[in-house]
Amino acid sequence: MVGRAIPLKKEKPNWVNTLLHSKFFGSCVDHRDLRKNERNVFCIDCNLCYCKHCITSSAHCLHRWLQICRYVYHDVVRLQDMQKHLDCSKIQTYKINGEKAVHLNPRPPCKDSRPSKPKGGTACEACGRHMQDLPNRFCSIACKVSVVLEKSNRDRSHKVITFPIAEVNDLSLSENSNPEGDLSWAASSDETQFWANSALKPKKQLHKRKGVPRRAPLC
Repeated sequence: MVGRAIPLKKEKPNWVNTLLHSKFFGSCVDHRDLRKNERNVFCIDCNLCYCKHCITSSAHCLHRWLQICRYVYHDVVRLQDMQKHLDCSKIQTYKINGEKAVHLNPRPPCKDSRPSKPKGGTACEACGRHMQDLPNRFCSIACKVSVVLEKSNRDRSHKVITFPIAEVNDLSLSENSNPEGDLSWAASSDETQFWANSALKPKKQLHKRKGVPRRAPLC
């Protein structure tokens, strides 16, 4: 049964989290007496890993499962198989036996590598590892999952606050209000009345009080 590829926009599926944290190529407990009993198969429907002998001896053969391979001591999966269940675009691919594969988790940085700026290529947006292929943005499935989910959560956290027209009309007078004296923008009716009375109330004319005349000093 082939499922639809998940675009990873809302949340990470449970089986993806288990896949990225599973330890593969250990001996299967149920088939410890058989040869080639490495646990290098992951069942998407059961959300667990098992060996190839478990496929024929159980109902896993009817489920969706992935074959895990080894590439330079790291776990990889065939791009053709993984693309059926998860969007693997912009992930760095590698050739294994003539087939394209992608890393499950980022590779650790080299101990002898010096921090020098690469001449070409690009860097992974999650771990910063250098990649030769410029169109790619991630070096592994785990890096793409972390970046895409972080961006999705950040976008959902920013909410636009809008005010209805009724609340906007309650704002106080400002310099951008109607120059003709529209009082509908006043904070309240009391403040409007106070402002109107103060503006229309005639001002009393103040008369200057005459000073006391001074006489010239006697000579």
